[in-house]
Amino acid sequence: MQTQSTSTMTWDPWQPAPFEQTDGAPVLLHGEVANHYRGTIEAEGVQQVLIALSPGGASVFTALERVTGRVGDRSGSFVLQISGTTGGGAAKATLEVLEGSGTGELAGLRGTGTYFCDNPGPDGHASVTLDHSFE
Repeated sequence: MQTQSTSTMTWDPWQPAPFEQTDGAPVLLHGEVANHYRGTIEAEGVQQVLIALSPGGASVFTALERVTGRVGDRSGSFVLQISGTTGGGAAKATLEVLEGSGTGELAGLRGTGTYFCDNPGPDGHASVTLDHSFE
């Protein structure tokens, strides 16, 4: 049975660091960020993110995040694969639960979702939706 879980996600201040720069080309950055989910997903996450920041300020990013806590009435952890963009004062991403990554009562978790943030700064928050089921 498919279920939809939603949360508001906030994050701790973080600063991605450049690891490759070429004049006139996107700057490549990486960083680690701690996320906090509140809602039907009640959890903490640690995300490793890679970013390509264009000279105009827009970016694309990809990340892996281990999320530990509760989804509905089940607890454990799982890994999200994240792919997104930023620009125009907003960030959006698609989420996919890595198959086989669930632990504890979240073993067998499968799902996809979205992330949207219209205030991506250090005091921002994002809306997260995850459509999921269990094997």
